[in-house]
Amino acid sequence: MTTLRSEIVVVGAGISGIASVIKLKEAGFADVVVLERGDDVGGCWSTQKYPGLTIDVPSMYYSYSWAQKPDWSSAWTPGPEMHEYCRNVVEQFGVRDKFRFGVQVTGSTYDEKRNEWVTETADGTRYVSRYLLNASGVLSELKWPEIEGMKDFQGTLLHTSAWDENLDFTGKRVAIIGTGATGIQLAPEIAPQAGQLDVYQRTPIWLLPKPAFKLKPRTQKAFATVPGLLRAARFGIAFLMDIVFFQSFVNYPTMGPLTRLAEKVGRRHINRQVDDPEVARKLTPDYDWGCKRPSFSQNFYPMFNRSNVELVTDSIERFTPTGIVTADGVEHETDIVICATGYQPFSGRSLPTYPVRGRGGQDLRDYWENNRYQAFQGVTVHGYPNFFLIFGPYNNISGSYIAGVELSVRNMVTALKGARKKRANYIEVDAAAQRREFEEIIAKQPKSIFQAGNCTGSNTYYIDAHGDTPLMRPSNHLKEWIAARRGDLSPYHIRSVADATSKKRTLSRR
Repeated sequence: MTTLRSEIVVVGAGISGIASVIKLKEAGFADVVVLERGDDVGGCWSTQKYPGLTIDVPSMYYSYSWAQKPDWSSAWTPGPEMHEYCRNVVEQFGVRDKFRFGVQVTGSTYDEKRNEWVTETADGTRYVSRYLLNASGVLSELKWPEIEGMKDFQGTLLHTSAWDENLDFTGKRVAIIGTGATGIQLAPEIAPQAGQLDVYQRTPIWLLPKPAFKLKPRTQKAFATVPGLLRAARFGIAFLMDIVFFQSFVNYPTMGPLTRLAEKVGRRHINRQVDDPEVARKLTPDYDWGCKRPSFSQNFYPMFNRSNVELVTDSIERFTPTGIVTADGVEHETDIVICATGYQPFSGRSLPTYPVRGRGGQDLRDYWENNRYQAFQGVTVHGYPNFFLIFGPYNNISGSYIAGVELSVRNMVTALKGARKKRANYIEVDAAAQRREFEEIIAKQPKSIFQAGNCTGSNTYYIDAHGDTPLMRPSNHLKEWIAARRGDLSPYHIRSVADATSKKRTLSRR
């Protein structure tokens, strides 16, 4: 068995892993290795390749604040361009050599005697490190529908996150299961090619208009050359996304009028674009806007005006070798079934995607199962020394996932720099500090749309098995940004620990 040593091991090379290794390098931590099971950086932007894929947050805000791009092709970046952005950032900051691809992490255990993390991989290699950073993300484990007879289906069956670019839909009978953020992008791309397209909807989604806003060359040039213009544009988008959009989720009593306005716009959007009143009715949600992840589209609703597209709202009973049987007893013959059913955020398999065993050998996933999802600042958990989460429970404080990632990375780097300053090698959040913060978060949850609004029947993944909403922190970006810059380390136990087999080791500047 091969054993490799480094000061810091990062698991995951997506948005979180890229930000982590760059900011660690800037802080003087050079002995870092990033383990990635895929073959490139970018996380889900590397693996997802389905037609129509775009981000659904404005490009200038769905990017690192410290690596802005003035020449986005569109306000809504296509998936391949987002992947290329991730690759370019890695090259720009000179960290490509830190990544190890094709490495499947199978588990990591804290060695209390040595004060080290031992991370094991599928090929038998052990990575021993002082610190472990989980950057595997919340969109890592695919969610397949649990339907009787799926294995009996003799046609083509695939998940959107494992896309086959050689698929030919010409004249085929195609079924798409799911009308969430993925399904609404993919279906309109397939409809003109397919002989018949059946769109299976369990729960309708609120969609707002999404104008095709391309960035013209003169606009790109202005962003690149006019001092402060790009930053000002980004700030304006951030204000709308954070202060208006995000607060509608976590502060419903105050922002309720905004959600009702969004619902009004959404209903008008449906009724203007769908010819058949009955189809329009089926596409209209009966829960509050924001309970289920809302999205934007300009071409999803008009697709249902095509003669070869059918909206199927009867639940799926089972698969047959040649198709799908719905609750009304009808068998829909199908050649290709596409599951646009997303991921499993905050489930036993997704955060983290491998066992993390802390002090006493307790698996972090078991800890959360018994104690609900909690982590101080969304970054550290008592009982798991020298372990950090990038985008853990209650970390998201913004309309942009990347803003939450940057916050996590800043808090993590602050703790590591604090330990280095003290010549220490042990960092653990105080149990009482973690408990107080969690209690404060839970006390604010009744103000969220998920408790104060009408979310019955939304089937939202925002609510976990405990009835909590760990994807959203009931706070605001500005408040958390100020707290992160303050860098208060008083909630942490930071000290030097001598292992049982060698002299006391200290954290050194690399």
